[in-house]
Amino acid sequence: MTRSSRPEQPKQDKPPSTNPLRSLALPVYVPALVFAIGTGAISPVLVLAALSIGFSEAGSSAAVGVFGLVGVFAAPPLGRLITRIGDRRALISAGIVTMIAILVSISALVIGEDNQPFAKSAFVVSLVLISIGANIWQLGRQAYVAESVGTSWRARGLSMLGGMTRLGQLVGPAFSTLLIGIWFIGSVFWLSFATTLIATVMVVMFLVPPTPPTSAHVLAADSATPPENLIRSSHAATKPAPGKIAKDSQLGGTGGTPEKTVPSPFATAIMGIGINAIAILRANRNVIVPLWGAFLGVDETVITATFTVSALVDSIMFLASGGLMDKHGRLAALIPTLTVMPAGIIIMLAWQTVPGFVVGACVLGLGNGFGAGVVMTTGADLSPNQNKADFLGLWQAIANIGTAAGPFIASGMTHAIGVSASLWTTAGIGLAGAAWVTALIRPAYRRLGMDLRGRPLQ
Repeated sequence: MTRSSRPEQPKQDKPPSTNPLRSLALPVYVPALVFAIGTGAISPVLVLAALSIGFSEAGSSAAVGVFGLVGVFAAPPLGRLITRIGDRRALISAGIVTMIAILVSISALVIGEDNQPFAKSAFVVSLVLISIGANIWQLGRQAYVAESVGTSWRARGLSMLGGMTRLGQLVGPAFSTLLIGIWFIGSVFWLSFATTLIATVMVVMFLVPPTPPTSAHVLAADSATPPENLIRSSHAATKPAPGKIAKDSQLGGTGGTPEKTVPSPFATAIMGIGINAIAILRANRNVIVPLWGAFLGVDETVITATFTVSALVDSIMFLASGGLMDKHGRLAALIPTLTVMPAGIIIMLAWQTVPGFVVGACVLGLGNGFGAGVVMTTGADLSPNQNKADFLGLWQAIANIGTAAGPFIASGMTHAIGVSASLWTTAGIGLAGAAWVTALIRPAYRRLGMDLRGRPLQ
């Protein structure tokens, strides 16, 4: 077909001039925030709930530890499940499973004193199911945003998703504190049930199922002008020839995305090591800040308040993180995260006073905020064009290795040498990670056929 004979494009086929993330507010971002408020509310009371059921202190820690272990081992099969049944069905199913699990937790709290063996078993099973539901929600939404938003908006889209989760985890504990003060521990679980129900209903009402390939999609892919009302599309109606570039038919798409049929083991290994340096920093932050505060003799209320302020600084940074990655490349988030967080630790070590502790902890939170969405964004960059959830499940498991290993590293260094050794080791891992990604991220992304902004190489 010649240019002159090509049908005239309707007005609605022009690229959207407004922020494409607005169309994802009701189907993705608001449900993510509501769901995170519920999970954030129960997180600080899980140990207290386990103790009230009859677990010992060590048993309570072990029971709650199951919650984290499930995320490491269950993510890959959950990713395959999402690919098989689709994002929308997976999210709805996860919401239902989570609500059932919360009801089991409430039942365990009610019958704990009368039948402790049954209550303990039921509580552990409920934690496993809640963790599975939370992981499906994370993977499903991540895959949906990665496939729905054009390359030029990818980091901002995923950083916004990460920001909603962080805000929920900040607001949730405040609600749980209020509810425990007024009623009892079980009321926090009822709040989580209500937020999960609301989030699931929003998915049912607003989340658009995948759109099958049509002639409109073919035309959009051919002309690189995505329809304005297209919230989700297939990557292309026909498979591009090997080595060709598949043009975006997504919200906010510009240019194209390299056609990746299989993940790159080299790029995945390079980025996996760098991301795990961030994961260790993040996990150890929750350990070393209270440990160092106690070592310095800081009052517990000051430690708690400092943690809250640090989390607040962390939470608001997602607004800047995505823009930095989209405009200046992934290193614009990776390097500040891997250097500013260690800088906060070094401030605490060098300035061993209460002001030094507070400033260092806040700098630590600032550094973590620079990396809002960076794990999800790099995972989306690494993932193949088809069956993204399969790879994202594996990627989540890889990223969780550092989360699981970090506290053990801090504990081992503290036991062997002292508290300061755990801080120095954590800071050193972060700086080593910064050097690693600085040296190797470019060849890793070249292997993927893209630049550091996730766009195809020219």
